[in-house]
Formats: sequence, C-alpha cells, structure tokens
Amino acid sequence: MRVEFTYSQEDLVDASMRFTARSQSIRLMRLKRRIWASLLVWFFILALFRFTIKGVIGGLIAGLIVMAIDPMIYEYQLRKNLRKYVKERHGDENEFVCEVELLPEGLRTSSHESQSNNEWETIEDVVSTSDSVDIFGRKGGVIVRNRAFTTAAARQQFIDLARDYMNRARGLGLIKE
Repeated sequence: MRVEFTYSQEDLVDASMRFTARSQSIRLMRLKRRIWASLLVWFFILALFRFTIKGVIGGLIAGLIVMAIDPMIYEYQLRKNLRKYVKERHGDENEFVCEVELLPEGLRTSSHESQSNNEWETIEDVVSTSDSVDIFGRKGGVIVRNRAFTTAAARQQFIDLARDYMNRARGLGLIKE
C-alpha cells in the first residue's frame, strides 16, 4: 500500500518533537536539566536569605516551581530552535512531498532528496493519533499525516496493514493480503 502527502516546515518541527519525545536518553537529559535547575534555584534562594530556615523553605518552593514550569520552557525552546534549524536547511521552501509505502519486506519512505527503507523487524510501534499515523522504529520512522488518506477506511486499512507486517516480523501474527 502506498500513500503520498505534502508537508510543511512546521510539520517537520512537529515530527522532530514526536521523535525526540520517545527517546530514553533525551527524557533522562530533560530530567537532569530539571533537577539541576531546581537545585541551583534552591541554593540561590538559600544563599539570598543567608542560609536561614526562610531560605530553605523559599528555596524549596522556588525549586518546585522550576520543576513544574521547566517542561513548558524546554518544549518552547526546543520547538523554537528546531524551527530555526529547519528554516536554515530549507530556506523559504515550505512544501515537500512524502511517499510512504508498506511492503512485505519493510517500510519505504521517499521525501525531499532522501529515501529510507526500514525492515519490519526494526519497527517498534504504529501509533494512531488524531492527526496522523506515527510509525516509530529503532532506525527511523515516519509521521503519515491524515491528509495522505482519502477516507477513514483507507487510513484504518493502512494502520492494520502496518501492524500486520510489524507483528509478522515479530512472529506474532499472519499478514492479511
């Protein structure tokens, strides 16, 4: 089964955010960032209040606030930096074509000067979201936007076929032809 759709620079940023959110190492890095920022704020407040009990309590409260708001700040900064990077790479070009093909031997994608083939053994998950079908693998993947499908039934057929191929590669089921 083959689908094709156009995507924009903003779609590239969104896809990058989805792929990085799944990364164990990036999640660990973000957690370390939150902890260090909270500790630095706590120590700064503690020193500001000359190491008194008010400083300890104020620092703890400030540290907790930093822990709560850091994910929003991080996501905002990452999205902003990704936009700059994508703009740097593609300039004013803002419409790209992506072709995705589900084959028994693997997932084939072709897009803006690159092609990729992923064997089904390397595909980890096929996720249906409100605006896309996300296929994640150890060596890449693709975000297939809903505009690639003419009907909801075609979208569901794509999801079912991708999951069938993935499960067959894992030895969990048979491919429905």
